[in-house]
Amino acid sequence: MSAPPTEPPAEIATEILTGRGAPADGAGEHRDRHAGGRVRRAMVALIARLHRWAESGHAGSAVCTWNALQGSVVPGPSEALFLPLGLADPRRALRLAAWASLGATAGGLIAYLIGAFAFESVGRPLVELFGVSAERWASLEGLFLRRGAMIVLLSTMSPLSTKLVCIGSGAFGVPFAPFALALVLGRGARFLVLGLVVRFAGERLVGALERRLGRSMASVR
Repeated sequence: MSAPPTEPPAEIATEILTGRGAPADGAGEHRDRHAGGRVRRAMVALIARLHRWAESGHAGSAVCTWNALQGSVVPGPSEALFLPLGLADPRRALRLAAWASLGATAGGLIAYLIGAFAFESVGRPLVELFGVSAERWASLEGLFLRRGAMIVLLSTMSPLSTKLVCIGSGAFGVPFAPFALALVLGRGARFLVLGLVVRFAGERLVGALERRLGRSMASVR
C-alpha cells in the first residue's frame, strides 16, 4: 500500500473499517444473512448458558471464559457478560473487569497464534465470516507491518474487531513482544475504565434503564 509511514490512527481505523473488499453480489449477501442469523442464535445461546453459570456463583470465570472465546473465535460484543453482571452488583465491577481483561487478553493471544500457525484452516474462515475478501485481507499486510502494535492498541478502544486484528497480526508476522504489550495495555485500560464507570455510576445507570424500560432490571433478567 502507498500510505506514508506517518499514517495517523484515524486513517488507519477508516482504512480497515471500509468494506471495499466485501462481496457485493446479491447471492453473497443472501448467504451472509443466513450465516449471520445462525451465528447470532448460537451466540445468544452461549451467552444464556454463561449467564446461568454466572448465576450459580461463578461470575468471574464466566466473564473470563466469554471474553477468551469472544477475543479468539466467537463473534459478539466483549462486554456482553461483564456489563449486565457488573450492573447487577456494581460493588464487584472492578473484580469482574479484571476477569474480563484476563480473558480478553488470553483470547487475543489465541487469535494471534491462529493467524501465525492455523490461518488457512481456522483464521481465513473467520475473516470471511466477517465479510473481508481475500483481496482486501492481502492488501492490509503492509499496514500491519508498518503499524502493527498501533493497530492492536487502537482496536481495543474502537469499533475495530480486535479478534481480526490479532489474527492479522499473527498472519502478517507482527513481532510478538510489541503485539502482546499493546494487547495487554489496551484490554486492561478498556475494562478498567468500564469497571470504574459501572462501580461508581452503576446504580444510576440501572435506574435510568429501568425508567426507560418501565420495569425493573430483575424482571428483564
